[in-house]
Amino acid sequence: MKKAGFDLVAFDMDGVLVDYRSCWTWIHDHFSVDNEDALNEFIDGRIDDMEFMRRDIALWKERSPCLCRSDLDAILEPLPITDGIAETVDALRAAGIKTVIITGGIDIVAERIARHYGFDDFLANGVECDERGRVTGEGVLRVELKNKRAALESFLAKYSVTKERAASIGDSFIDIPMFEASGMSIAYNPSDEVVVRKATHVVRSQNLTAVLPYILDVK
Repeated sequence: MKKAGFDLVAFDMDGVLVDYRSCWTWIHDHFSVDNEDALNEFIDGRIDDMEFMRRDIALWKERSPCLCRSDLDAILEPLPITDGIAETVDALRAAGIKTVIITGGIDIVAERIARHYGFDDFLANGVECDERGRVTGEGVLRVELKNKRAALESFLAKYSVTKERAASIGDSFIDIPMFEASGMSIAYNPSDEVVVRKATHVVRSQNLTAVLPYILDVK
């Protein structure tokens, strides 16, 4: 059997594995709130990741002061998932390739997807809850949105994979640091032109299996 060109593939979640721009935004939409001001401040560097999450969560708690993790589970349950994940992960596993999720999205969703589809690992941010399961108002930072390179490099070290043997898949400018730490990158249904310019390949499809020819070199 021909050896695959890569040993590990890192997937962004929101906009790639999830057929929605952000699972945080999904919850905003549920509560009919808008985080545009905080988003702009974060992009401009006026607030950090923790404050960005803190402000997002505060919007939810204004609408639901006793918000619990179980409520978030229920809100996120109908989040649409991209077609073709199972086939993609199965094909990569058959080629001996590790699959990981790296996302600034919520760990409730990342864990669910990783477990259901058989990903080897994931890193995602979260929402802090107390011992009763109530949302405290704080976030849990595991993936810096502007430094996904660090998250990918932690996986490369964990699985003893070199940069050249890693591929990454994302959809926005947030994923560019991850692209730069990979031997090959794919902009999947890109949401901005910056990520298009930085990606090795651009794939526009409603089915994730469209990325496989670039990873398995069967074009």
